Amino acid sequence: MIRIIMSIGLLLSVNLFADLIIDGTMEYSKDNKIKAMNLWIQACDGGDMEGCYFAGIRYDEGDGVSQDRVKARELYTKSCNGGSMGGCYLLGQLYANGHGVRQDKSRAKELFGLACDKGNEGGCERYKILNEEGVK
Repeated sequence: MIRIIMSIGLLLSVNLFADLIIDGTMEYSKDNKIKAMNLWIQACDGGDMEGCYFAGIRYDEGDGVSQDRVKARELYTKSCNGGSMGGCYLLGQLYANGHGVRQDKSRAKELFGLACDKGNEGGCERYKILNEEGVK
């Protein structure tokens, strides 16, 4: 009985976080960027890696918030570690370009490889380019 209750609770929380992502996206499309960020951060804090991904993009670009690539790196890292191919790809971009981190093309290649393994075509392309450049 306890397992059933816990399973139902888990399903409800997953739906709640998915709703936060959708609601955040709708708010963003209405140019309510602060509200969108709050919803995405709430989803991220609840364990939804797409929330971390979307919030990371906003910090990376300075869109609706002050640009903060260190914060973007933190959010992309959380997203990537949680299985988001987009998070791995964008974290790789930060390392490739030295934005918010010390430039490290080897780390970028590793992250692009992770993104590629999860089906991200951009990650595959960037991995190939770094491999052709001789990056270990």
